[in-house]
Amino acid sequence: MSYAPAVLRAAAEKVGDATAADIARRMGVPYLTVYRWVTGRNAPSPSGLAAIERTYGLTPADVMRGEGAT
Repeated sequence: MSYAPAVLRAAAEKVGDATAADIARRMGVPYLTVYRWVTGRNAPSPSGLAAIERTYGLTPADVMRGEGAT
């Protein structure tokens, strides 16, 4: 499985969150953590995936994909 940061960015933009700071504020997660997610440097932890689901309605399956998926 690999992390797809574009999915998180697209969901955030739909609700008006254009920057990592906007996403962090809405999610209540540290900015640096969110910055690493949106740039693809790190994948969210299980608690991060739960925060993404609570905030943007994306399930872990939405933001994680199999190696052969597009």
